[in-house]
Amino acid sequence: MSIPPTRLYVGHYEEYHPPRNLGWASAPTAGLYAVPPERIDVDMEYAGYMLYLGGSDPIRVEPTRD
Repeated sequence: MSIPPTRLYVGHYEEYHPPRNLGWASAPTAGLYAVPPERIDVDMEYAGYMLYLGGSDPIRVEPTRD
């Protein structure tokens, strides 16, 4: 299953040194708190979700200037 390309705003970025141990096979090295554009006006605590990078899930992030 794949998710189609989706535009998100990054509300927060964290790097983990050493990689964060969440009990996953590959520990993530960074995290992005992402918010969909239609939820940008909602309280940030509830608007988006965390994407963990560097783990076993294939996530590709491409910055845009829009």
